Amino acid sequence: MALIPGYDYDIFISYVHADNESETHNEDGWIDQFYKYLDTKLNKHSKDIKIWWDSKNLDRSEVFDNSIAEAIDKSAIMICLYSRLYPQSEYCIKELDHFVKKVEKESVGLTVGNRSRIIPIFLSNIPYTDWLDKLKGTSGFPFHDGNDYGDPLKNTSPEFSEQMIQLRNSLVHIFDDFSKELEKARPIPTIEVAEEKDDTFTIFLAEVNDSLIDRRDGIIAELKEKGYKVIIGDPSASDAETHEEITKKAISNADLSVHLLGRFPGRKITGDTEAHYIQRQTQIGFEAKTPQFIWVSREVDFDSIENKQHKEFLTNVEHVSITDKKYEFIRGNEGELAMLIIDYAKQLQEIKAQQASQAVGDNGAPIKVLLDTHSDDFKQAFNLKKILNDYNVDLIFNPEDGDPQTNIKSLYSNISEARKFIFLYANESHKDWVDIRVKTTLKKLMDYDRYGQDIFIYVTPPQKEMASIKVAQNPMVKLVDQSDKPALEGELLQRFLQDLKADTL
Repeated sequence: MALIPGYDYDIFISYVHADNESETHNEDGWIDQFYKYLDTKLNKHSKDIKIWWDSKNLDRSEVFDNSIAEAIDKSAIMICLYSRLYPQSEYCIKELDHFVKKVEKESVGLTVGNRSRIIPIFLSNIPYTDWLDKLKGTSGFPFHDGNDYGDPLKNTSPEFSEQMIQLRNSLVHIFDDFSKELEKARPIPTIEVAEEKDDTFTIFLAEVNDSLIDRRDGIIAELKEKGYKVIIGDPSASDAETHEEITKKAISNADLSVHLLGRFPGRKITGDTEAHYIQRQTQIGFEAKTPQFIWVSREVDFDSIENKQHKEFLTNVEHVSITDKKYEFIRGNEGELAMLIIDYAKQLQEIKAQQASQAVGDNGAPIKVLLDTHSDDFKQAFNLKKILNDYNVDLIFNPEDGDPQTNIKSLYSNISEARKFIFLYANESHKDWVDIRVKTTLKKLMDYDRYGQDIFIYVTPPQKEMASIKVAQNPMVKLVDQSDKPALEGELLQRFLQDLKADTL
């Protein structure tokens, strides 16, 4: 994304290719030099500034190129490198016309502040009467030597440097004014509030700044396609108190609140000179019990953010120093946003299903325990199931064979149903298989915030060396060593049952 919200490019450079022809073979063309100097100057202001220009210098056909039209549509400002050849170029005229027509459809018009979005750069001393009508009324920058005809300034001259500084300063002012105009022109929709919770998993998608609106709308469409209910967090409140009330209600009625943060703080709350809707909705999320997902593009450099208060806010959010609440924070790419939100929502749904399953167990139903076993060890698994059934322990079989990484999905699908996990280790050739299965389950349980004594490795004959089971060193894993005993009984059985039923009654 560009510096100006809602655009892919801040500047589109329109020029005649003949003006870029070098007079010698030892130097770049004048347009090449101009672009390099301008890009260097602007990047000292912000690394996010994007310039589009046809750097390949290809001969253009008479047919207006679709890729050029698309680049113009995605650009906020046009620079016309205006020479005597420019008004003679049908292609350049089409570029200029296309930019003017697309601007007429946008919320911000052709003028931003007191500056035009079309900036002529004069390579020759061209009288005002000879300018194209669409450029009249704009103020350009003379990059020529001032003689009667006027030749382009050499990039080594002090006049070139001075004009480049003036151009850079003007563009920086336009960038600043543009963001302000976008905020003023943006319509204020309403927050969609779900009156009461129902069984549909509901996601609150909070207010975003202009650069993320299109991405957010795409995410909404994907979430709805997956069957999720979406509450939109665009405020229509005329004051802070009303906004506070409806936002709290919306988040409390959601199963997940999602906050997409960017380099700009967004609109200020009506009647409040300091607070912004985006930040306040994030803070309201911190105060609620609703799980919270916060995302910032990895391309956003916090050090380059000019708004000090917003910079501090984002830094505190990233370092989890703004609230005691645990939340999911991601620095990532825009393209994977929908997938990340859906994956997190699925985790929450699995946790919810697991909690519901546990509630049934609390009412006297059998304790559900996942028994993960290799298909070679069915006999030992059935023996264990027969013993534990007599003690109100319901074993859910998850037999697998082959590559444990390939078959891990079956294990995941059963995790939400189980309260405890037993991994049966009989055949010594399956030691690595057990190790991978246990490690994978541990990771999944960490995602669910389950840190109790949930995992058991049940070791059956033949006798084995317990120290060789490396994964058992994890404090969440407990060994049940029956490898040197013909049957599970007596004190070993009682300890096993006690551990299985711990924290489940």
